[in-house]
Amino acid sequence: MYLRDGGGGSAPAAPDFGGTRTLRIEPSAIPGALVAFREAFDRVDAKVRALDGLEVRRWADDPVSGEAVTEFTERTNGGGADSAIACLRGYREQLERAIAALESAKAGYELTEGTNSAMWGTRDQGVG
Repeated sequence: MYLRDGGGGSAPAAPDFGGTRTLRIEPSAIPGALVAFREAFDRVDAKVRALDGLEVRRWADDPVSGEAVTEFTERTNGGGADSAIACLRGYREQLERAIAALESAKAGYELTEGTNSAMWGTRDQGVG
């Protein structure tokens, strides 16, 4: 049975990247959260770049391996909302928005409260 015949199972539901998400964080935790979100962004971005460059080759000269390569490529780099690359790009965009929101909140607190390192707890978190 070929994958195209339905032997691979039904298609999963598309992920939902829409809607508004809320992140509540104490002002003193913002520097540490920024470090964590930036690290997560860098790791996800590296995976997106790796997946973009992924080349899958046939391992045999038969119809099954040819269809497997086609199916794998569609599920990883295909244009569908349920492809791995679409999910990772959506997650990367969410991380970008979270970082921007945290940076904006940090700037707002610094504007009103100053850059008092005791308030921000930057000594304890290794953020300068």
